[in-house]
Amino acid sequence: MKRTIILFMLFAFPALYAQDTLSLNLQKSIDIALQNNHDLKIAKLEYEKAEEQVSEAFGRSVLPKISGAVNYRRAIKRAVIILETPFFSGSFPQGSENTLSIGATLEQPLFTGAVFYATRVAKVFAEISEKSYYLSKANLIRDVKRAYYSYLLAQKFLDLSVVTLKAAEDNLKNAGALYHAGIAPEYDFVRAKVQVQNILPEVQNAKNSIILAANSLKIVMGLDIEQPFIIKDSLSYNEIKVEDFNSLIPVMSKKNFTLQQLKLQIELQDKNVSYQYSKHFPELYFSGNWQATAQENDLRSFKRWRYINSLYVGLNLKIPIFNGWQTTSKVQQAKINLKQVREEYKKTTKLLKNQLDEILLKIDEMKNKISAYQATIKEAQLGYDISQKRYANGLGTQLENIDALVALTRAKVNYYNAIFDYYNLLAQLEALLGNQGIVNNE
Repeated sequence: MKRTIILFMLFAFPALYAQDTLSLNLQKSIDIALQNNHDLKIAKLEYEKAEEQVSEAFGRSVLPKISGAVNYRRAIKRAVIILETPFFSGSFPQGSENTLSIGATLEQPLFTGAVFYATRVAKVFAEISEKSYYLSKANLIRDVKRAYYSYLLAQKFLDLSVVTLKAAEDNLKNAGALYHAGIAPEYDFVRAKVQVQNILPEVQNAKNSIILAANSLKIVMGLDIEQPFIIKDSLSYNEIKVEDFNSLIPVMSKKNFTLQQLKLQIELQDKNVSYQYSKHFPELYFSGNWQATAQENDLRSFKRWRYINSLYVGLNLKIPIFNGWQTTSKVQQAKINLKQVREEYKKTTKLLKNQLDEILLKIDEMKNKISAYQATIKEAQLGYDISQKRYANGLGTQLENIDALVALTRAKVNYYNAIFDYYNLLAQLEALLGNQGIVNNE
């Protein structure tokens, strides 16, 4: 009965069970990704775990350690004491049938190297995890933009393939009419047919590319593959003003999350050197111990057991004298790690400067290409229109028509690819600069 009702509701109200279609633009796509992307969630959990490690280090190094214990023993068979004297010989049971002890111990560090450095090391490590989260966030925004523009590019290619197919079909009709009228040779008619057949797979390939681009965008946004969406934006060129290399170098040095991580790594290793060296120093602890013990036989009820209390307090001083030079070796290892991180920072700085220079050069290159392709499209369109008129007047050939259409199509493909590369480079630049809004619309 329940199954019948459910099926009836599915058929009667299908809209209630269908996923809502998302209407997306670039900013909304980024916002959804920041909320749902799985890799970013993992990075955030790593940061939260690092913050908990700070609390752990503080508790381990600064706060007292208090523990309690309860111990009960039942003598199944007690040991005996045997006495042999000139006047008496015999044995006596040892201990009692029941033994119960309750106790608590306290240890409070008063002076250790860990008190000064362990929590600081943990805090720096948490800051490194925080920068790692921001780096993942910046890379995610870059990836969303790339996926978003890839989808827009796929849309343009589909539109272009459909327009090209329509032009080829019109050309086929024109060639067929001229052939049947005895004006054009059969070869032109056949070539027009071949051209249409060659374009049909490209249309299907463009449709498949849109599906794959949509899936990639859904994955990076953390959505289900089945989630439908629509995008009303179109891939069009809008020139963005970008600062020059010398202006962006200090910005990158300050804002780049990879460099920030390495700076914190240097600080971490520097503190680790001090932490390892502090193990040469003595450690002083305050300690306390309380214990209540009762030893009774079965003849006395539990409520009447007699407890003996004891309480001790004291100081515990640990003085490192010799441990096989282990501490000295650990200090040297920490210093080597510090040198390695400093070298890594210098190397990464150079690589990022080179990457910044490369991106800026490619942005200028793409701007020039876009300008050139815009002019090429106009010329190719003019050439195609002329070839159409020439062929209609019996002055041109079908080969000229096909070449002109191919040239026009290639010019448009190059144009839209250049626009995609341009926006992709801008996304890479923003990620490199820590998404600080250095690039602005003119």
